[in-house]
Amino acid sequence: MGIKDKALAFSRKFKLDSHHAIERFGVFFGIFAVTGAIAISASGASAYQAERDSLSQTALYTSDFKTSKTNLDGTVDGIYANESGNKALVMMHFSPTAQISYNAADYRAFLLGSDTSLNSEPVSTSGIKGSFYAFGSTGYVGVLLNADRPFDRQVLNLTVRANAELTTPGAEQARSSGKLAGDETFSKYDQWRVFFNPGASGVQKIAALDALTFDPAQAYYEVALKETESEARDALDQKLVELRTNLTQIQSYTSDLQTTKIDGLFLRPPTVPVSITSDKITGVSAAAAKDGVSTLALQTKHVVPGGFDVNWRAGNVYDGYLDALVPAGQSYAQFFTKKRDEGSDPASQQISDMQWILSDGTSLTKDYQSSDVMMRPLMNIMNNLSQAYQNYSRNKSQYESGLLLDLLRLDVSLRDVQSNSTIRDDKDFLTTLH
Repeated sequence: MGIKDKALAFSRKFKLDSHHAIERFGVFFGIFAVTGAIAISASGASAYQAERDSLSQTALYTSDFKTSKTNLDGTVDGIYANESGNKALVMMHFSPTAQISYNAADYRAFLLGSDTSLNSEPVSTSGIKGSFYAFGSTGYVGVLLNADRPFDRQVLNLTVRANAELTTPGAEQARSSGKLAGDETFSKYDQWRVFFNPGASGVQKIAALDALTFDPAQAYYEVALKETESEARDALDQKLVELRTNLTQIQSYTSDLQTTKIDGLFLRPPTVPVSITSDKITGVSAAAAKDGVSTLALQTKHVVPGGFDVNWRAGNVYDGYLDALVPAGQSYAQFFTKKRDEGSDPASQQISDMQWILSDGTSLTKDYQSSDVMMRPLMNIMNNLSQAYQNYSRNKSQYESGLLLDLLRLDVSLRDVQSNSTIRDDKDFLTTLH
């Protein structure tokens, strides 16, 4: 039997031929109905799985916010947890110049649960207690949540209310902020809202939340300063590589003074500013080190005015650098003020005033013109060496008075948190809808 005959026989058997139109319609309708049901079921299962994946992985649903009445912009740095998963820190910050209250007593919070569409529902995790931290005058604030057990994988809706308004908004601005928030309390009070999931796998673990007692300075260091410190240290290390290159250039061009002659004349080495004459870069770079760890260091007898001499590799911002720098009996504020008043670095002008004397006692810059073709080789060496000294002097100043100051500013910021942080942890701070 051929393929055509088999097809006809199949059609007659299942009543799909032209003599059984009604039966044929019923069969096809059934097939489509079953197929549609399977497709809808698969789509629903896919959506359900996607929602479960989101709850499993996504820790933060709000990256920034705006206060409803004072219209201040804020950023959510992240959601952080301890290893046990029953502590969560929502870290947020405003601009350091924003007019907010630095007193934790001026804030309270409300906690609701949400589905992945951010519709409100009861909080499923039991026994949640909350506290509010204002991290000194840095603009950073945080809400710390403690639960009886690890947080469920559920989106939480945290509303923080500021009882003290230090900025006066326009009436229209306040009305629009409340309307967008979808809650009349946003028009009545100055508050903001954050959605997050402390039970998700994407929550970052920090050591500050595993300590027996929560230390705001440690949390601030881990969240706000540690990455910035790493960037500052990388910049210092790169500047040391540049300084080493500058010294290598100086050494090479100085050697050229003895080997480049014009009719027996050569340049004598110039008098170098005492502030840089004995400088050395010791150690090896990360690229040359077997373990990939740089050990480069500047060895100098003269620190530029307003600069610092810090063994920054041996410490970190959390342990602090200022105790070893600030003289006894002097505050670090006084220390920085005196540094600021030390003036500018004279080395650059001293390099510009270098005397370039030839072997016969004449001056290359005073007794010859830059247009003298025959003297051009000596002119080139003079310009190269002078530029190398200028580059070194500029980079040394940037290293000691610029990049090291950036690192020490982080230490100052941490001290602000250590001295001036406030906390509200009474039972009335957090209201939770279970």
